[in-house]
Amino acid sequence: MNLQQSLEIIKSHWNTIPVPVGDIACALGVPVVATTLPDNISGAIKRDGDGYKIVVNKSHSRTRQRFTVAHELGHFIYHRDLLGMGVGDDRAYRSEDTPLPNPHITLTHERQANTFASNLLMPNHLIAKLQAQGLKTPEQLADALEVSPEAMRIKLGLSKRFEAEREAAEYEDDAPEWPKPYL
Repeated sequence: MNLQQSLEIIKSHWNTIPVPVGDIACALGVPVVATTLPDNISGAIKRDGDGYKIVVNKSHSRTRQRFTVAHELGHFIYHRDLLGMGVGDDRAYRSEDTPLPNPHITLTHERQANTFASNLLMPNHLIAKLQAQGLKTPEQLADALEVSPEAMRIKLGLSKRFEAEREAAEYEDDAPEWPKPYL
């Protein structure tokens, strides 16, 4: 499946609130498995036969699991040629200190995967739709989109946390085109 086909699958699910990230992963041929992992590990994308699977930490919150799945899908879609056996991600979405480190996945790749996850789970058009329905606070929007309030604050530009990373990711020009509207 090429990039355009992958993005078309995402686009076909992109008007559902909350965005069904598990269904998207399934449609892309990447099964998601919740399993026991060390608390500092959020998840990984791993080689599984001829394809890949995403594993998430079953003890983490649903919002964390959803973001992890979206983040790993970002790796699958944009960095598949670098994955090899896969890549693990800790709570800060870094692979260095995980059971599945990948020297080919850099901080720039991790930022791209985070930006992808944010855009997938919290697209501007759904935020605008929810705001038009009267949901105004980051907490209300986060609840409707099944993301953490902090992730929503970051998306809305209301958080200083990870600001440098977010700004760096927004200005990277090597990320493939995202389905319109671009977020």
